[in-house]
Amino acid sequence: MKIVFFGEALVELNHSPRYQTYGGNVVNRALYLARLGESRNISVSYATCIGIEKISMQMLQCWQRENIDTSLVKCLATKFPNLCFIETDNSGQYHYHYWNKDNAMRYYFSYGSTLLNHALIESDYEAIYISGSSLAVLTDDDKALLLSLLEIHKRKGGKVYLDNSFRADLWSTKQAQYWYEKIFAYADIAFVDLNDEMKIWGSPRYLTQRYVKWGCREIVFKQSNRTECTVCSLVIRSDALLRVATIKLAVQYGDQIADNAFVAGYLAARIDQQTISQSLLLAQKLSHRVTTCSDAIIPSDSMRDIM
Repeated sequence: MKIVFFGEALVELNHSPRYQTYGGNVVNRALYLARLGESRNISVSYATCIGIEKISMQMLQCWQRENIDTSLVKCLATKFPNLCFIETDNSGQYHYHYWNKDNAMRYYFSYGSTLLNHALIESDYEAIYISGSSLAVLTDDDKALLLSLLEIHKRKGGKVYLDNSFRADLWSTKQAQYWYEKIFAYADIAFVDLNDEMKIWGSPRYLTQRYVKWGCREIVFKQSNRTECTVCSLVIRSDALLRVATIKLAVQYGDQIADNAFVAGYLAARIDQQTISQSLLLAQKLSHRVTTCSDAIIPSDSMRDIM
């Protein structure tokens, strides 16, 4: 399968010895899936917008070294990636602070040829992954354009994978509600973080009914607290609930690193036509691996046995 991940890249600043890293939930999920896809006939592309300065070029080279196809990456001379400072409080909870709201990703559809349009309409991409933050960063006109591309992509038999990531610095809860109702109608697999869900809707009421009504075929509900991440997978076919599976992961509160690994592991197995249980197992294994490493991305040798 050829899959493209669509979303912004970040330059991350933190208190680690490496102080500056390259990240972003979407690209980190793409990176882990690219590694896992080597033996599973999965080819990963990344669609984003960056600058042309040294940091942007270093990010591009990093992705290429991980065998991620970057032909859908656009480089703009007058724009830059977003900056994210990761603060860790005394209880170990992460707090994310973003600077560049006018970042390059906002202009993906605005300059030059629309690479993603061609990729989904004319090429043989079989799936696209989109994060809620990927949608939020776009203008409303470009959000509507992306929805029209998904419509064509689905009519061709393409798959759509979505998550409900919510960032209050990008849009309001009302805006998120409006656009999520539209985009999740295309989801073959929806990754729903219950903490983000509470931020958007303010209540857990009608949670399952909402995604069933929108037509999501498979939903992975995830919720984290200070000691564990409880993951519930609900599989839906023709609006009929077929199975519920629950696992617990020992990860740090709010650990996006573990969550990125979980999503990549789950997708790798599902794309490889594995069962729900097998997919959850691979997701759990990879999530556990990343919690034992202090780096944002674990070395490929640390996951060689599951690649």
